[in-house]
Amino acid sequence: MPKLTLADEQAHRAVALDMNRPTLIHEIDCDVPLPSSSEDRHAGPHGAFRSQANAAPLTGFVAVIHMKRMYASILRTLRSNVVPSSTLQSHDEQIRSSMLLLPEAYRSSSHAQLEAAALPTVITVLTARFHLYRRNLSPIAHPAERAEALDRCLSVAKDTAKYVSRALHNTSRPEAQKSWQARVASIASNMVALHTWRCILILCLRGEYDAALMCLHLSSTIGSMRRINSACGKHLSFFLAELSARLRRDADSFQRLDDDEELLAYASGDAQGITEHSWVWTGAPPTSSNTSPQPSPHSLPSLEHNHGAWNDWAAVEHAICTLMEDSRARTAAAAASTPSYYLPPHNPVKRVQLASDDRVAPKPSSSTPAAPAQSNASRISIANII
Repeated sequence: MPKLTLADEQAHRAVALDMNRPTLIHEIDCDVPLPSSSEDRHAGPHGAFRSQANAAPLTGFVAVIHMKRMYASILRTLRSNVVPSSTLQSHDEQIRSSMLLLPEAYRSSSHAQLEAAALPTVITVLTARFHLYRRNLSPIAHPAERAEALDRCLSVAKDTAKYVSRALHNTSRPEAQKSWQARVASIASNMVALHTWRCILILCLRGEYDAALMCLHLSSTIGSMRRINSACGKHLSFFLAELSARLRRDADSFQRLDDDEELLAYASGDAQGITEHSWVWTGAPPTSSNTSPQPSPHSLPSLEHNHGAWNDWAAVEHAICTLMEDSRARTAAAAASTPSYYLPPHNPVKRVQLASDDRVAPKPSSSTPAAPAQSNASRISIANII
């Protein structure tokens, strides 16, 4: 049997995490160490001679392999139905430590231009965070934990959109000499496609349409390069149709989307793809290990079997733009219908409303002397006294 390297084991962990499957290879089975980060000019016949203090930061494939070591503990944590806050904090510290191994430009707080080749490395970390946070979207979790899980997932999705934006608008050479499609073709993978799709779902659910469109630039460019991306796009189109239908039926329903169990299940994406990690299949009849439950007509489409020739990304973009325009119209209408108040400096407990000029003033009675004509300035009336 050929020797297994830790790189093989780390790659296996990544597939297990993304596909919600148990791991079959462990570090104890590997007897070849991880690759080291060393430039060619520091390598010699007896190994690298660069001192550890001046070691170069991890980049590229080597960085991905090293950072996937944290997947082992994450997979163990995901065996629980709910991830406690203390465990999330512990993993967050581990992830922050891993990010320190990367160059400054790879961090979410950086505003430097980013090469497209760096996206798989940062998505390795973002995927790990997203899987951890998404676990608490289950109804088993406390409502406060579910709300926090949504906020955390949204934070990861926004970070992803920032990374994509920095890579898309990179004007440095040789990046600017290659088209965006050529840059994406070299980094398109199942992990990149799945993570970007998950982020778009959460961003649209929370009304962050600008960030969703930025992530869509990456998904639509991947297109049919990855068969699983077609299934992601098909499900995304279905989700946007459901979201639009709810908002059309009730203009105020946007404030209640976080409590919509059906929509949350759709937004959870591939979390419902296997009974061990889903909650929509609770109470369903048991299935054998080599079969999957048959979804109802309104359930999530299966990523494993819907690898059709779907490639209508323009329709997805149009749906998101429509949702964005409707959201802006609702915001403008709400702002126009909200009265403006201010607190008078001489009596701060009074709330005074600025009345519009077109309000008809009452006619003075015959027994009361006429009041002097008012100017064109807005008249002030006391709305109420607190």
